[in-house]
Amino acid sequence: MVITVGSLNLQDIVAAQAGGDIFGFTGIGNPFVITQFIGFMIFLIAVQAELTQTPFDMPIAESELVAGYHVEYTGIRFLVYFISEFATAVAFAAVASTLFLGGWAVPESWGVSRDAMHWVGPLVISAKAILLVGVVFWVRFTFPRFREDQLQALAGRA
Repeated sequence: MVITVGSLNLQDIVAAQAGGDIFGFTGIGNPFVITQFIGFMIFLIAVQAELTQTPFDMPIAESELVAGYHVEYTGIRFLVYFISEFATAVAFAAVASTLFLGGWAVPESWGVSRDAMHWVGPLVISAKAILLVGVVFWVRFTFPRFREDQLQALAGRA
């Protein structure tokens, strides 16, 4: 995105997607998920790995090991740690929606006024982030785990 837009500023990245066109069609702007699809897929795979979710988690004798904060904390302290895993997925989804799906903007060709975007923008980025969180958790619940030897072989090739 930085090379395509020529800026590290997220507002410039969102503006480039809202004001662009694809093959002369301005109805959807220029969401980078279309032109940078491979980068989007690599980003989602990296998100799955960073969140240590299936298929990139390593459950070696999971029931026999002491599970860290599962034993140390109870009540609200446990809840904070448990919810933080899901909050991280939401944060990654918000970054991905900003970089690849146009963020808080709608295409300029739709004619939404700047004042209306103060109300529409948060709803737009929330909807895009919720969609991406759904994709992240769909992958988590759909794909099987790698066996330990498969995961170590995958990590060894990297």
